[in-house]
Amino acid sequence: MQKVAGNLEDYEEKRKKVSKFNLTSDVFFSKVMEDKEACQEVIQIFTSELLLVKTVKSQYSIRNIENHSVVLDVLAEDQNGCMMNVEIHCQEDEDHVRRGRYYISSIDMSILDKGIPYEAIPDVYMIYITDQDFIGKKRGINVVDRVVRGEEVLLDNGIHEFYVNLKGGSVTPEQRELLDFIKNSKSGHKTKVFPNLARRVTMFKEEREGIEIMCEIMARERAEGKMEGKIEGGLIKIIALVRKKHQKGNTPEQIADALELDAEYVSNIMNMIDELHESDEEIAMKLLGENA
Repeated sequence: MQKVAGNLEDYEEKRKKVSKFNLTSDVFFSKVMEDKEACQEVIQIFTSELLLVKTVKSQYSIRNIENHSVVLDVLAEDQNGCMMNVEIHCQEDEDHVRRGRYYISSIDMSILDKGIPYEAIPDVYMIYITDQDFIGKKRGINVVDRVVRGEEVLLDNGIHEFYVNLKGGSVTPEQRELLDFIKNSKSGHKTKVFPNLARRVTMFKEEREGIEIMCEIMARERAEGKMEGKIEGGLIKIIALVRKKHQKGNTPEQIADALELDAEYVSNIMNMIDELHESDEEIAMKLLGENA
């Protein structure tokens, strides 16, 4: 009996932790959106288009050896080959438009095989969700078109941008309900508008299997965060040592030999110290970003 009681207490503790999640969390959002039907509901409501999802990938990594790599919250493909990227960025205060631009270009480069003509590039839909009204129009759904300035001429380059503001007004009751649900995400929500999305949220918040999945993800992220902290802390120490020896006039080869590091790597750090005039912490973050 004590073992059963212990299991129940453990389950209730985990359930309480997971119940605090809502869809503004990119981790929770990505897991919920792995379901094709749930993902399709979100895309159709925000775009007002009948896009039928064929496949879904969450936390999809696009590795770029020469440039900055990206991890997309959700990348889906419809039955006609259109690519659909759904991003949730409610905590960040940044240049969302340029970030979206880079995400779209990364998707293009990842799917454009050598020799394929430009007209074969599939359409890309980007739904970019934020909590802040960075556009300033107080609309829940901001649709961006590419037009000729001063003319009512639309240039269709296959990119469809939808910037979603959770605090803004909505065109339809369905959009309003979805905007509110993303912010609150209560389990047991009854709706005919997005039943599969609501079902997924309830599953992860109430059912043992879903709760265990979310707890495993949280535990893994905490472990990875600690490891990144150790790596970053160690890198800051290395940069500080390189800076000190550099100031004393040591060559990259001498510093590399003393610290048992690669000479080219040391030379790169020295160049950043000379050119950027930033702190050890700032240089460490840039180095980590380059290797992400």
